[in-house]
Amino acid sequence: MSVLISGANGFIATHIVDTLLEAGYSVIGTVRSATKAEPLRRDFLKKYPTGKLTFEVVEDITVEGAFDGVLQNYQDVKYVLHTASPATLGLDKPLKEAYLDPALAGTLSILKSIKEHAPQVTNVVITSSFAAIFGFNKEFVTYTNKHWSPLEWDHVDNEVLAYCASKKYAEKAAWEFVEQEKPNFKISTICPPYVFGPQVFDWMAARKLNTSNELITNLIKAPQTTEFVEKPSGLFVDVRDVAKIHRLALEKEASYGTRLFIGCQTFTGQTLLNILNKNFPDKKLAVGAPEKDDPSKVFGFDIDNVIESLGGYEFIPLERSVVDTVSQYWKMTD
Repeated sequence: MSVLISGANGFIATHIVDTLLEAGYSVIGTVRSATKAEPLRRDFLKKYPTGKLTFEVVEDITVEGAFDGVLQNYQDVKYVLHTASPATLGLDKPLKEAYLDPALAGTLSILKSIKEHAPQVTNVVITSSFAAIFGFNKEFVTYTNKHWSPLEWDHVDNEVLAYCASKKYAEKAAWEFVEQEKPNFKISTICPPYVFGPQVFDWMAARKLNTSNELITNLIKAPQTTEFVEKPSGLFVDVRDVAKIHRLALEKEASYGTRLFIGCQTFTGQTLLNILNKNFPDKKLAVGAPEKDDPSKVFGFDIDNVIESLGGYEFIPLERSVVDTVSQYWKMTD
């Protein structure tokens, strides 16, 4: 059976392609230009010589009917994974144009195309974010997949808030589409927090890193300090787990129609420094104040119901994820 994945050259998406090919799926990936697809096709087919992988160009996912042609050309697509959305800060555009409009239009465009042109599709998985859940609370909160961010667009005045709000609005739009339009397919949304981990192929690590991994590399470059390094702080999950859970969301019927909020461990900047100094003692990194670290105070999270719907799952721990990320980064940049 075939799986269509939008934004197939993204950090998370390339790992999803990897796990789908490993499991024997035929994969159709959309990218904005053919040049983005060529090195991926080359290396994936080296890794999986019998794999079935094709790429289609969708230059602008926000255009009405952008996915019509792809879905008409691939009538055997049973599952759709929608990962394409702005996820990088530093876009030189007005906030609404850079984040909210493409997130909303891209999500609704692909859902409309599936309903109209792909009645055989049974499940659609949408990559959302913990940003659609996080409440910016000052007091301690234990988050679940029932939480929704209280952030409204009227209160957005910077890129971080614009990104967070766009994730909430796009995810809510997807759930409302299913409720109102009643298509043949069910949807699931996946809400990962900070996503660490290596790239699928080493050469990809030599390019600009995703925003989450830059938290780690920024600490590598940080000046020496004996102060407690509180920021950044948050919840982490490894990209390889995010990818596998996208696949499980297709395969486990208990997860259909579910918000799959996932996460592994909370951390602070000091937590990351402690891991870096333990595993790379010769690098002369900032030390901070290791004894003051207590990431359990960041916030809580309860994902037991999500893990149950997936049939159980064991996450890659933070230390392994950071070590794998940094080892690849230094390999390609030293």
